[in-house]
Amino acid sequence: MDPSLDHRRMLADPDGHRPFADREMFARVGGPAAVAALIDGLYERIEADAELRPLFGRDLANERAAQVRFFTEWLGGDAAYTDRAHLPLAHRHDLLPITPRLAGRWLAHFKAALAVAVADGEARRAVHDATQRLAMALVNEREPVSALRAHPHGTCLRYPPAIESLAVVRRGDTAALRRLLARAPDVLASASHAAALLQLAALAGRLPVVELLLDRGVNVNRPAALAPLVFATPLCAARSKRREEVAALLVERGAREDVFTHAFLGDLEPLHAELTRAPASAQAIDPAVDALAITPIHHAVAGDRVDALRSLLGGAARAGQPILSPARALRDAAARESVAIAALLLEHGAPASSLGAGRWVVHPELAPMLSLAGATVGTDGAWIGLSCTGNQGRKDDPEYVAALLRHGARVTDRRLVGQDADAGRATALHYAARAGFAGTIGVLLEHGADSSAVDDHGRTPLDWLDRAARSVDRDRVRSLLRRRP
Repeated sequence: MDPSLDHRRMLADPDGHRPFADREMFARVGGPAAVAALIDGLYERIEADAELRPLFGRDLANERAAQVRFFTEWLGGDAAYTDRAHLPLAHRHDLLPITPRLAGRWLAHFKAALAVAVADGEARRAVHDATQRLAMALVNEREPVSALRAHPHGTCLRYPPAIESLAVVRRGDTAALRRLLARAPDVLASASHAAALLQLAALAGRLPVVELLLDRGVNVNRPAALAPLVFATPLCAARSKRREEVAALLVERGAREDVFTHAFLGDLEPLHAELTRAPASAQAIDPAVDALAITPIHHAVAGDRVDALRSLLGGAARAGQPILSPARALRDAAARESVAIAALLLEHGAPASSLGAGRWVVHPELAPMLSLAGATVGTDGAWIGLSCTGNQGRKDDPEYVAALLRHGARVTDRRLVGQDADAGRATALHYAARAGFAGTIGVLLEHGADSSAVDDHGRTPLDWLDRAARSVDRDRVRSLLRRRP
């Protein structure tokens, strides 16, 4: 790892989380079949482990699938994990009480599953040794565990004082924060949460709060997320909002700039100097996101910095390097409706074919450009969650649904009900009926949706209407669903 980026590192072992450098190991262990067998064996053992099982979700199907994607990429296979991940390993595991003993139990299960799944003894030893370093790098507690992690719930923060600290920092109440830390010092037991507090204070320009957190030992350079997998240092966050006093204090306390800061902020002069000094830095992998392939290119996309992106892409091209995680970069550009950035990424080989669902379908410039490059919504049902449910305050948007259908979605596509695979799948019409989206229901029916279609448990859209919120106009929805073509 480039020592100039060491201040961004989250895991204790600088190299313990790095993936294998090429595809050789993936082939040696036996490719996709061996990885699938390895993860099946691992999770069978976790299911039967009374100590480890409570640290995992109720339904392990999604976790198994994510682990298959992770180890496929980590061993040198396709980068499907980075393309779909929302958190780096350090943050995904941060709120779980991972002690050396529990890490050892997990590793013993992994070793046993590895022995069954992989025949090549030398490859098996290499994978085990690397995995051992990874597992121990994730250790974050000693026994007894801190109050912050005493009642874990996956990636959700459950410790009340830590939740309270977010509100206190937002309003800049230094006195309240001082009292809170005095009675609940474990609020800062998580380096990730502490970094999030410092970044929040920097973004809001809360100078006294920033000073208090630094005085309490919060790392002045530890990055926190500004967007999924785009981690910014407190200095970068302060400068992005022109918090000059905060930035000056951070610099005084030892804050550092880096190529990710230059890319996100579009600081071209230092960016060009860095690329001249170290051409490979155009695609340096961010230590803040450990095993995931996130580079300054992704930071330039997140900051909407066209000139910075052009310089970084040019540096990668001169080095003969393809873009790392290009599908993610293009998806982020499309989500931000950045036409110029999407065009640049396409020009440099980013694939549009795996773009998936999003509001790009209704954008007058992005939709034709991306469609011409091969973008489609896909038929995995992900579009249903974006357009046919009332989740996250979404409203009835029939034009969006019509555009999704024009770009590859089908009325027969199905979406998983909740997170539990046993709950089955249902069509867009089921979801729209429960949400009371009359306009969307009309569009779906016009495109051939079957109002008598059943979900995986035999329930029709009318049955789903019975579970709708009180605010839904049941008579109107029922009238629409009972019409016959």
